[in-house]
Amino acid sequence: MCTVTINIDESQIRKANPSLTSKDDITRWVQHLLDTCIADLSADRREKLEPYTIEELHARIDKAEHDALEGRYRPHEEVFAKYHQTILETV
Repeated sequence: MCTVTINIDESQIRKANPSLTSKDDITRWVQHLLDTCIADLSADRREKLEPYTIEELHARIDKAEHDALEGRYRPHEEVFAKYHQTILETV
């Protein structure tokens, strides 16, 4: 077991989820997120995670650069909006 300290900007958390009105609410919410992440990490996975080779990493970078040039990407606003929605759904 280990102890983890997390510095949280309460105003940013409250912007993401206005229903969190007290430090206790924020603490419970963050604990829930951590518990969920830990459960996901410890769950049986469909595929075994293995490190990439340098060649595989270069191939992935080349593909990502090609996709970006072809316009196949998501703007960061869209990604963050989906992230915020996911956070709100976990409460």
